[in-house]
Amino acid sequence: VYSPEELRRATERLRRTGVFRSVTLTEGDVTAPDLLPITATVVEEKPRRYSLGAEIARAEGLSLTGYWLHRNLLGGAERLRVDGEVANIGALGSGIDWSLGVTLERPATFTPDTTVGINAEVGHQDQEDYFADLATIGISATHYFSEAVTGRVGLNYDYAEGRDQLSGFLFRNVSVPVGVRWDRRNDKTNATRGWYLDAEAKPFFGFGTTGSGVRSTVDGRGYLGIGAADRFVLAGRVQMGAVMGPALLETPRDDLFYSGGGGTVRGQPYQSLGVHLRRGLIDTKIGGSHFLGAQLEARAMVTERMGVVGFYDVGRIDVGGFFGDAGDWHSGAGVGVRYDTGFGPIRLDVAAPVGGKTGDGVQIYVGLGQAF
Repeated sequence: VYSPEELRRATERLRRTGVFRSVTLTEGDVTAPDLLPITATVVEEKPRRYSLGAEIARAEGLSLTGYWLHRNLLGGAERLRVDGEVANIGALGSGIDWSLGVTLERPATFTPDTTVGINAEVGHQDQEDYFADLATIGISATHYFSEAVTGRVGLNYDYAEGRDQLSGFLFRNVSVPVGVRWDRRNDKTNATRGWYLDAEAKPFFGFGTTGSGVRSTVDGRGYLGIGAADRFVLAGRVQMGAVMGPALLETPRDDLFYSGGGGTVRGQPYQSLGVHLRRGLIDTKIGGSHFLGAQLEARAMVTERMGVVGFYDVGRIDVGGFFGDAGDWHSGAGVGVRYDTGFGPIRLDVAAPVGGKTGDGVQIYVGLGQAF
């Protein structure tokens, strides 16, 4: 049955594959009773794509990222992607982290709006309070309910072996992450209006010394444009995270929460806020089971391409629940400049601590894209 909405959705499905540069569905002339021909006109993208990225901060050092993508591996819009990252090069309090991952996704699996993928990743983390070798393998499914709403579910096996300040550890678990994303931003790289919400619950089932429980996260962002062409923008972000079920030392280290750095509290050193535990005669730091964070920005365009930003960030880490006696908080504030390149702004932020006991001195952040 003829439906303009179905034609629009069919066009969007073809575009979503990433194989085509442009897609047009054109209605023809009726050639028989109750028969309306539709002609699809497509222009193919180049089959392969490369991407490189870099970000530098005073305490976190230099991070380099890149990927290689084949858009149409087997002729059915299968996407093969290889991702690599080297982070914390020259960081003040930690060593170099690296990761290498491979993902193969196939669109229109089970339903026209469902993409199924398999993935594998290996990596190494050298943090201030621990180091670990990591490996993950899993399958996932993403369903597009609409242009704004997507849901996802996965099944992963995670492995982590390393050592903290006192002893070695081995974590093995099977997890089932379930999430939903609702994206109503007018621009994904430089939003001036709309909002964004991502929520995930990840039940995990541990083996050996690994506990079992649920890790949940919420990331909400809102944008309000003011004036002609949204030259002034108020932007806000709220983050929440909690691990419920296992004891702190039974929880995989990369599932615990820290605060500090470009993704949480600018002006505070990277992952500087955690939880201090006394183990024997030694006081050690570890991530917390609960996290709250907020970021506020006021953005103004001074010229057609140059803008300035003022911001304030705050974060809190707790154990066993929010706002417990063992928890602590910190905050930072600063100013920045943005240069609009057309495909995303170049960002320079300068921030300093204004609350808490984890920071001292100015932190500098340089990257591509808005902070959130």
